[in-house]
Amino acid sequence: MSNVTTPEEFFDHQLGEDRKIARWDKIVEYFNKLQEESPRIKVVNMGPSTEGHPFLAVFISSEENLKNMDRLQEVNKEIANPGDKEEEEIQELVEEGKAVAIQSMSLHATEIGGTQMAPELAYDLITRGDEEAERIRDNVISIMVPCFNPDGQIMVTDWYDEWLDTDYEGSSTPYLYHKYTGHDNNRDAFMLNIVESQYMAELMFESWPPQAYQDHHHMGSYGARLYVSPYSDPIHPHGDPLVWRELQWHGSHMAYKLEENDKRGIVNAAIFSGWAHLGFHWIGIYHNIPSMLTESASAKLATQLYIHPEQLKAETKERSLVGTRMMPHYKPTTNFPNPWPGGWWTLRDIVEQQKIAAWALLDNMARNKETVLWNQAKKAIRQTERGAIGSPQVIVVPADQHDTRTMELMIEKLLAQGLEIYRATEPFTADGYLHASGSYLIPLAQPKMGLIKTLLLRTRFPDDSFTRMGDGTPNRPYDTATDTLAEFMGVSVQPADYLNEFQVERVTKEIHPVGVVDEESKVGYLLDTRENHAFKAVNILLEKEIPVKRITEPIIAGDYQLPAGCFIIEPGYKETLASIAQEIGVNFHALAELNAEMNPVKRLKIGMYDRYWGGNIDTGWTRLCLEQYGFEYDLLYDSEIIEGDLSEYDVIILTHDTPEMITGGENLKKWWKENRPNWPLPNYPPEYQSELGEEGKEKLVEWTRKGGTLLSLGGSTEYAIDALDLPITNVVKGLDPKEFHCPGSTLRIYIENLHPAAYGMPEEALALFWHSPVFKINPGPDNHLYEVIAYYPEEEILESGWLIGEEKIADKIAAINAHVEEGKAVLMGPRIQHRCQTHGTFKLLFNTLLG
Repeated sequence: MSNVTTPEEFFDHQLGEDRKIARWDKIVEYFNKLQEESPRIKVVNMGPSTEGHPFLAVFISSEENLKNMDRLQEVNKEIANPGDKEEEEIQELVEEGKAVAIQSMSLHATEIGGTQMAPELAYDLITRGDEEAERIRDNVISIMVPCFNPDGQIMVTDWYDEWLDTDYEGSSTPYLYHKYTGHDNNRDAFMLNIVESQYMAELMFESWPPQAYQDHHHMGSYGARLYVSPYSDPIHPHGDPLVWRELQWHGSHMAYKLEENDKRGIVNAAIFSGWAHLGFHWIGIYHNIPSMLTESASAKLATQLYIHPEQLKAETKERSLVGTRMMPHYKPTTNFPNPWPGGWWTLRDIVEQQKIAAWALLDNMARNKETVLWNQAKKAIRQTERGAIGSPQVIVVPADQHDTRTMELMIEKLLAQGLEIYRATEPFTADGYLHASGSYLIPLAQPKMGLIKTLLLRTRFPDDSFTRMGDGTPNRPYDTATDTLAEFMGVSVQPADYLNEFQVERVTKEIHPVGVVDEESKVGYLLDTRENHAFKAVNILLEKEIPVKRITEPIIAGDYQLPAGCFIIEPGYKETLASIAQEIGVNFHALAELNAEMNPVKRLKIGMYDRYWGGNIDTGWTRLCLEQYGFEYDLLYDSEIIEGDLSEYDVIILTHDTPEMITGGENLKKWWKENRPNWPLPNYPPEYQSELGEEGKEKLVEWTRKGGTLLSLGGSTEYAIDALDLPITNVVKGLDPKEFHCPGSTLRIYIENLHPAAYGMPEEALALFWHSPVFKINPGPDNHLYEVIAYYPEEEILESGWLIGEEKIADKIAAINAHVEEGKAVLMGPRIQHRCQTHGTFKLLFNTLLG
């Protein structure tokens, strides 16, 4: 097809050329131009990104296949979920169908190679006339997401261009390259908080379930040149075994093709483990999709990097076979037979190797179309059979929950994963327990059985030879040790095997519950503080200047037993309450009588500290969390704290961070050298070298003492304790990992829910612990100034994940309210709002943000 514009003609340079990055808006133009020039490509704009840029899905196949897309989509869905079809029916679908591959690029915006490669891959798929290309077009529908993070791609491109020909050329952005998530945008595939994740889930789990998915990334600069599938051990237990074999199969073909094309330094079955976070390239495994990574060695964005031979090493800190996830050294091995010798490393190198890997996946699927389609059906059938004969048979999500609206939100998130869910229309018993009508049931006998177990059942990270070094030191998981959705969200579930007969209805779309307002009341209306969405409702009411109060102790008011902290709205606003109830699904109950001590609620002026040095991901996620529930806030950088007037703020939030990152200056440089010796401190212009320093610390201390509330989360509690000279010790600080280790796990905590900071919480909850501080109040004359908000039990603390050294935190404190002269410091050790995922502990954040 000689009339199709080449990438080089359109962009005026070869993509991947030194010191040039094609910007996303220009790339979008090119894909639209390809669609105008060729019938072999269809460009779909799935909608705006977080900040309003087009999010594309690009379909490439033969002209005939694209004309027949609706039928092929239907066939593909039937193969992914064949139900009770006979083998002959499935065979007919396999013969008619086409293999579907989804590949996404540059989810992490500084990992620019994938998006620069995508136009070349598209052009080759459209125009090449050789037998291999024809076979791919005939047998495969290639779906490309050429940029998973359009906002970040534009940020990075503009940053790079701004600092060309300066000392800062090639540095990464000093701020998050996604408004809310930064690098964490691939930790969102099970929670689907951001719109980009929602688009991908709709594409991958609903519209076009692929037979393979591949996500193109970069890694560090000083190890292998490219990682391809499969993963190393340990693996998660609930994927169909055939998926793990497919990962080996596809990865071997890619590695072979790369070697055939003289690409050195290719490693597979190493570095990246099969038990990791639930990004799309890992969660896809439990959707019966072999889901893969490529990870290219990084240059300096588009600036080439010279690497000396002696600088090349295994891509890890540890030095053992287990600790390095099967790459113990930089020498030839069966999975790394041809080490790269060193020299100049360029963006063009990355573009070429990723294009070969992307093409090789399509080539393998085209050569084996019927096999990959049959495999998809077989995995669905086998997982359904395992669910039918295994235990539990069903997961019951009771209607009776501590926070009903959050439970319904969880059901919506599970529906977005494509799960089969039912709602009981009458009471029933499950394993002897009576459940109310309106409870939800998720049968295990369905194709995504492994996903159900992963998201809803208790999980224990393996403690074995794959996860320990030779001396017993734990080798940290790739991310959290669990991603148990129900536990994160504070939703109780019951695994069950024996149910009586009762009526159910299939739930097929988002729930969108509509709340109710009872009859007119002369006393007022109750809003239950146990529901997270109550805080959103209160923020709407306060914005409308409608008075709201909170009761300060548990009471009985008519038919209602009210926990401390419930909200009371004055009579006379029923129409407004009805509008809010319909919008967000909360209920306002009319009170016939009320005799309780109450305090008025007011909106507090909230500031949240933010910094540069790449940005603080926890701040980004906290922004999203606050916005979702209607809390207004200001971001405060160093200058606003050091030079500004803090007296206008009631609360200042320090999100999870190290004290050194907050302080900056020489403290940061020393800490960085000691803790990240193989990762050089980024070189940023002076205005992006955050440094709160002593002056900023003194301003925060003075503001707190004069009446401010300093809310510190996770690691920043250490900064607050030191700055305010609090008599509080972190009892796990400095412990050897063999003594104490808890990476991203859900732990049981007891809650003092009569304390205003814990209003609405249950007496016992699950909190996410990720190398979190654990507190002890040191004895002194002012013990009364320190109030315990939450603490750990004496035993059986771990719910899901990995905990070594339970005794170190038994009966110790998780959260403290410390009075500091006229103000206070609230110290929250666990990750109470982690990645906007831990809904079960959101109220520990929200309560402090209301006056």
